[in-house]
Amino acid sequence: MIGRRALGWVVTVGAAGAGCAHHAEAPAEGAARYEYAIAPPAEESWLLAVEATFEHAPSARLVAPSAPEAFRDVTLASATNGIVRDGDGWQAPTCRTRCVVRYVVDLEALASACNRMDCGRRVGDAILGLASAWMLRPEPTGDAVFRVRLAGGDPTRFATGLRRDPGGGFILRARELGEAAFTAFGSLRRDRVELPGARLDVALLGPPLNMGDAATVGWVRGAAQCVSGLFGRFPVDATIFVVPVKGADEVVFGRVMSLAGASVALLFGDQARPERAHDDWVVVHELFHLGCPSFVGEGHWLEEGLATYYEPLLRERAGWLSEADLWTHFVGNMPRGLRKDGEPASLEDRDDIDSTYWGGALFVFLADVRIRETTRGARSLDDAMRAVLARLGDATREARVADFVRTGDEATGTTVLADLYRTWVTLGENADLDDLWRRLGVKAKDGRVTFDSGAPLAFVRAGLTPGMPHGTGH
Repeated sequence: MIGRRALGWVVTVGAAGAGCAHHAEAPAEGAARYEYAIAPPAEESWLLAVEATFEHAPSARLVAPSAPEAFRDVTLASATNGIVRDGDGWQAPTCRTRCVVRYVVDLEALASACNRMDCGRRVGDAILGLASAWMLRPEPTGDAVFRVRLAGGDPTRFATGLRRDPGGGFILRARELGEAAFTAFGSLRRDRVELPGARLDVALLGPPLNMGDAATVGWVRGAAQCVSGLFGRFPVDATIFVVPVKGADEVVFGRVMSLAGASVALLFGDQARPERAHDDWVVVHELFHLGCPSFVGEGHWLEEGLATYYEPLLRERAGWLSEADLWTHFVGNMPRGLRKDGEPASLEDRDDIDSTYWGGALFVFLADVRIRETTRGARSLDDAMRAVLARLGDATREARVADFVRTGDEATGTTVLADLYRTWVTLGENADLDDLWRRLGVKAKDGRVTFDSGAPLAFVRAGLTPGMPHGTGH
């Protein structure tokens, strides 16, 4: 699962800083500017103290994103100007020029009113949610720049995936509020995974899993290394939040928020065993998302299709999954991506799970096969993915599907992506999968597959899993 995601460098507060490749652009003179100085709650307290400065707000009305009852003691710092409650919000006319508003957020009340990760979820002695959940702000926000800095409190009780501001603190734009990065307050245990090209700051919430923190972090490290195998490095610095789920023995859910800084929440079963790490698909799937730019307002099928296709492929290349298991998985699931009778022709107009995940995966799979066939194995979708990362950026950057298609075709020297986009995505043409399996030399019977090394596209099948043994059966 994935959220909707722009620019970034990610850090857990308290960690040593480093330079970042992408920053939010500076606001124009007279543009709206909002700054939040926060003091993380002390132990045994859930009261987050905030001092917000609003300049050039397009409206005098201030609103809470959710659970306004959790926002308390809302006052103006100036004794000569008042602030008036207005239904679920507040009126502060001086904010049209400049005002300083002080308030307190009861984080426990916020979580109790929502109990979802997008606003607040209690996890042991910590609360996890999006950074925007505690941001009182003008309505509308305008094209404002938001800055966040720590001002007192205990910084070890705060972790965030928000983009680092080169001037100190964190920074995001109003259009990124819906993806304002996962943020946690409270008791946190920290670790770090150093990778070629990037690092992951890991924040572990709640009680440790039965396998312990070291094994949990090792699980994340292994999945990140698996993803790095495609790109030659890990795509971007990120903050990973590990949330325990009582009684479960697997990773039950994952979600990415990346437009305001790369962050991932992973719900780990507290009974998960480290020897099952290579059987897990969720962490590889979510971390893979970080290597592709975000397609805002379109292309959700492409984001999910890429991750759905590459997740088992990368695990097979890492030796975690057998070649037979990989193709059994593809033969059993790729038909779910075929357009069904009565469905819209355009994949962009279909929003069911099969179309989003497996319709997207089938587009990606067909593209990879055709690129390898057209170039006789000299190029592949792997080349397209590496070019997209290099030219368009990672998940903290926005791109259009057309940008992906053009960049991928340039990298492979073909028109495969453009052609498939027209026929498969726009016109809704279906593929003859039975014929494709035959040409690839994949024979499925009774839930098992065998391989024909003499098939016309056996070289394509072999190229998908380089370094693995290939024969007539496994």
